[in-house]
Amino acid sequence: MADVATILAKVRALGADVVLDGGRMKIVNPINLSDEQRAWLADNGALLEPHLHDAGAASPFDDGLPKPWTEFLRLLYRAKPEGVDQCDWSWFVSKADHVVRGETGPAQ
Repeated sequence: MADVATILAKVRALGADVVLDGGRMKIVNPINLSDEQRAWLADNGALLEPHLHDAGAASPFDDGLPKPWTEFLRLLYRAKPEGVDQCDWSWFVSKADHVVRGETGPAQ
């Protein structure tokens, strides 16, 4: 079996996520996964649950943004495409956060 972190990274790269919601595993954006992938996640929930974060837990984006924007930024933060430098991705997500908050200024 593949490493849990690798499995979750692949799920997130497809634009989905697996989180805890009220103590139960939940697939976020399940439409981005095939039926087979969703079934595998459901069948292996007990293996994954200890590695999942609570969907209601605080994140760097939880300070007053409307929930849809918070969820968008959380997903964006976790969905770094393969081959993209972590520093470049962090900068991109930070810029997206500033744009969502209306804090845009001169390009740097």
